[in-house]
Amino acid sequence: MLSSIDELGASGGVSRTHRGGSVRSLFVRGAVRALAKPVVGAWMARPDLAWPLTIVDSAASLLPKPPGAQYVDVDLGSCGAEWIRAEGRSTKRAVLYLHGGAFLMCGLNTHRSLAVSLSDRADGAVLSVDYRMLPNAPIAHAVDDAVRGYEWLCEKGYRGEDIVIAGDSAGGYLSFMTALALAESDLPRPAGIVALSPLVDLDSGRRAEHDMRAACPMFPGKAVQSLVRYIEGTHTRLTVDGEPGPLLCPLDNDLSVLPPVMIQAGDDELLRSDAESMARAVREAGVACDLHLWRRQVHAFPVFADSLPESRRAITEAGDFVRAVTDSKRRPENEVVRPVSGFAAESAVA
Repeated sequence: MLSSIDELGASGGVSRTHRGGSVRSLFVRGAVRALAKPVVGAWMARPDLAWPLTIVDSAASLLPKPPGAQYVDVDLGSCGAEWIRAEGRSTKRAVLYLHGGAFLMCGLNTHRSLAVSLSDRADGAVLSVDYRMLPNAPIAHAVDDAVRGYEWLCEKGYRGEDIVIAGDSAGGYLSFMTALALAESDLPRPAGIVALSPLVDLDSGRRAEHDMRAACPMFPGKAVQSLVRYIEGTHTRLTVDGEPGPLLCPLDNDLSVLPPVMIQAGDDELLRSDAESMARAVREAGVACDLHLWRRQVHAFPVFADSLPESRRAITEAGDFVRAVTDSKRRPENEVVRPVSGFAAESAVA
């Protein structure tokens, strides 16, 4: 699967380009280009219309839950979440997962297969957060919901060294912003961040410089610029503490407070520039960052979980990263994580 590798050393991480183009992934690529790209283009033309975006996650709810996993509903107060553990896996480490969907759609149902696969590869449990979304809540509230999910994990006995924050697309943005918010709180710093095709740059001016990758099978060249303008307009009427909802960008923050990072993206997708910009900025801040680019893969392709060989490989890489940064040997043998209702006794740390 690996076509090239550029070793950057322990302080910087590695950059890798992976082969792609399996028959299944090419079929998905063609279907996305034929079906999803025109819909995105239509939304770009009239984002002000009452698009039935919730139907995406509602439709996914009709699918059976992946077998071989345990599921527990969690109430975080401001939103719900789902606590997931693949069969035979421990809860000695945890992943806080934040789904993608342009801050507008998707949810627990669309990303359940990915969460189960990540639990399996990481040998840990996943808390998938159903955070509040636009246009009813500002992005700052989604970050608050993610922080609340992190607090919930800490309340269950996890330390920062046991937790990795992960997300795809908009969830990648939230992963970075959540880690930055935690750095300003009294909560412990997480062990790492996994960002899949992350959206990180919400500066419409900067976006205009590099958002014309016509080869992207999912998004027209100005799709993200359109989304950013929509977010800016929406935030003018959504308030936080009486003020317009803040629109922040991870690139404009002090990234030296972040834990080690892994970023994955398709090599010709529109958000490749975000992945590369974030990897460069994180490394310049002195934080290790592994960057994986996958040839001929659509945006956020790991969401297809075990359906595509490239998705399986990408999730395996992410699971390896999670295990590496949450080395369980750092926890005393007699210290245990409190079991969560519904999970078996092997919740105890080995």
